Amino acid sequence: MTNLEIKEQIDRNNKLIKEVMNPSEFTLNNTVAELLAENRRLQSMCNHNFVEGFCEYCYMIKPEDK
Repeated sequence: MTNLEIKEQIDRNNKLIKEVMNPSEFTLNNTVAELLAENRRLQSMCNHNFVEGFCEYCYMIKPEDK
């Protein structure tokens, strides 16, 4: 999977997370948990290119900036 494909999938996942999140509820539903886990998996596959402390593809925070 290329960095661009990783970015596109993470963007799709984040869009879905926004759609299913209900601001009046404070519980994490299974769909959101699964999408967040997939985002973490995709981040681990990314060949990061950090710009201003964030990977431009997977949005990971640069390790020394955490």
